[in-house]
Amino acid sequence: MTTAPAPVRVARDGILRATARRTRRAVAAAATLFLGSAALVACSPAEGDDTYVLHYTTYSNSTSDQSQTVQAWAEEVEELTDGGVTVRFHYSQSLVGADEAVQATLDGRADIAQVGSIYAASDLSMYTVIELPFETQNPAAQMRAIERLYEENETYREDFDRQGVRLLYPLPLGIALVGLQEPADSVDDLSGRSIRSGGLISEVMLAAGANPVAMTATDIYESMERGVVDGYTALAIANLPTFGLSTTTPYVLDPGIGTYSSSIVVINEELFQSMPEEYQDALLQASANGISHGLEAMGAAGEQGCEDLRGIGAEFQSLPEDEIAAWQEEAAVAEGWVARYEERGYDAESVLADYRRIVTEEEAQSDYADPLVACMEGGDR
Repeated sequence: MTTAPAPVRVARDGILRATARRTRRAVAAAATLFLGSAALVACSPAEGDDTYVLHYTTYSNSTSDQSQTVQAWAEEVEELTDGGVTVRFHYSQSLVGADEAVQATLDGRADIAQVGSIYAASDLSMYTVIELPFETQNPAAQMRAIERLYEENETYREDFDRQGVRLLYPLPLGIALVGLQEPADSVDDLSGRSIRSGGLISEVMLAAGANPVAMTATDIYESMERGVVDGYTALAIANLPTFGLSTTTPYVLDPGIGTYSSSIVVINEELFQSMPEEYQDALLQASANGISHGLEAMGAAGEQGCEDLRGIGAEFQSLPEDEIAAWQEEAAVAEGWVARYEERGYDAESVLADYRRIVTEEEAQSDYADPLVACMEGGDR
């Protein structure tokens, strides 16, 4: 997106943008330059200038469904503000690492950020409730629960307030699948296999007797080819084309885990409050459409993944419901999550209870089918 730059002065290792934020943020930005970082320092407008250039940091590439969602949001914001607010994108961790996203919005390196739940355990602990497996097969319900928890559960909201960030909207991520070199007809068939995994799904794989292997998604293709792993999970069907897996995976299992992770877009709260009210309203109005934009983008990516898999003759399998229920009980991931955070002083039980309540309410109002489910059933979302 082409944007009108704010007033700048060029430094040898980066660009320091004029800022109206408090001194602590300016000092942090200067420190970043002093240490030789080539990152751009985020900005609010110079005195007397009502034009905002918001720097967005993301670990996604420019063509992912998550980035397409934010691109649609940015276009809407620019239109609603008559060009008063534009967004500059920094893809693929080119500005900061994925695990620094929240802190980057606080110290001035970014204004808005994609925050993945897998990286949020220390900064936004209660947000990780949405990683719990076996809770819902409906990504739309999960995304709406993320938004509603922010408004309806004080413990959940306190993490955001303490970190000084505001939730704008969730980004799409579908239900987990297991891609395999050999078929699996039961949970027992996963036992002994090395499965690329991550986050809380690794606990689920351990409960099945599998060997979860940590690796980046970009390494899965080669690792499958070389026999380093027997399969992979912690990915959705919409992710497969990006990593070359939709044309190389002969067996696809729906393990019944459902939604397993998420990411969100946050903005520095201090910056948000400093913006003119009409700009704040524009950001919130566009954010209200974030879920619909996200589901549309994820659906298109999922359809491509499905088409690719069908094109190579991939076989689709699912597990019996009684096996899934027994697997959930054996893994006891939700119970472990509550106990872990209750020990740290969180009212985690209330967060989980509200999450489950909201998911149930949203599922009752939604007929959305994840792209994996639609692909296996041969229908549309």
